[in-house]
Amino acid sequence: MQIGVITNPNSRKNKNRPERAAELQGIVGDLGEVHATPTLDSIKPILRDFLRRRAQYWVADGGDGALHWMLRLGLEVLQEPEFKNGGYQLPKTMPTNGGTIDFVANNVGIRGRAEELLGALRRTIESGQKVEEVEVDSMLVEGIEIVDGVEETFRTYGFASAAGGVGQRFFSKYYEDQDPNPKTIVKVVAKTLASMPVAMTNLRSLPGMPAELRTYAKDVFAPARARVTLDGMELPGYDFSGIHVASMSINIGNVFRFFGKAEEPGMMHALIGSTSPMTIVRNIPRMHLGKQLQGKGLLDRACRELTMEAVGDELLEPVIDGEFYRNIKKATFKTGPRVRIAKVVGA
Repeated sequence: MQIGVITNPNSRKNKNRPERAAELQGIVGDLGEVHATPTLDSIKPILRDFLRRRAQYWVADGGDGALHWMLRLGLEVLQEPEFKNGGYQLPKTMPTNGGTIDFVANNVGIRGRAEELLGALRRTIESGQKVEEVEVDSMLVEGIEIVDGVEETFRTYGFASAAGGVGQRFFSKYYEDQDPNPKTIVKVVAKTLASMPVAMTNLRSLPGMPAELRTYAKDVFAPARARVTLDGMELPGYDFSGIHVASMSINIGNVFRFFGKAEEPGMMHALIGSTSPMTIVRNIPRMHLGKQLQGKGLLDRACRELTMEAVGDELLEPVIDGEFYRNIKKATFKTGPRVRIAKVVGA
């Protein structure tokens, strides 16, 4: 078995396509298997089977979220007694395009639709050619979450996190859209800018003012209440306009580019702010160009470890690879295992 594919039928691109797994199976042919994973609980049994059958490539069809859960649950399966001491390792993984952002595929240089990518991967294997691969750093995230009022430890893996503040609030607005895509990024930014003169001033109390104008920007710029430690140094204050960290540079729909310092092996890139909304707005051109952010109260630097802990009544809700993690009391981000990603370009 060469290729193991999991496809998320609930993803944006696969909704209302019940024949999706069969279509992809026709492309993979006898070199592998395609399995639909409608729930998170359905992923691990399939990954165990892929490991037992020594699948060389794990492919996630469904966007960055599908890759995120395949990576996290795959690394958990590798720690099980059956696989931990049996010489097993994480195979080469491959995200496919068609998600809402596809920042991992963009970073590595994967181009084309899932059908084209799988076809190209199959032809390369059948011809005996070597599949190009790129090694990237992941992030290990460990901490404490609240489950039914009880503290429990958790562990996950990822590549980029809007851990709190403006980035996390942005994703909340982004996913409110029925069909989030790169145009939605521009829409959220435009609504925020249009709302600022109202939501951030006394104009919001005027009778007849549209509800969205009164609250939109205020929601986006609401700070995260947390205690933040970066490489062992506790940062001053508890109100942070933004807490962001990544192990790779990302391109968000060709609108924003972040985390260029994460390209240095073994390093993450932290963007942390305790600053004003206007300072953030003035940096929008620099965000678009991927330049270092500037302004009072902004910290833009490479790091090895970041810890954040909720302060007050509001728990944290970091977004990791586009996936929300709810009710987080504390989270520590460190450089995780290196991940081998198959770089395939579709026809």
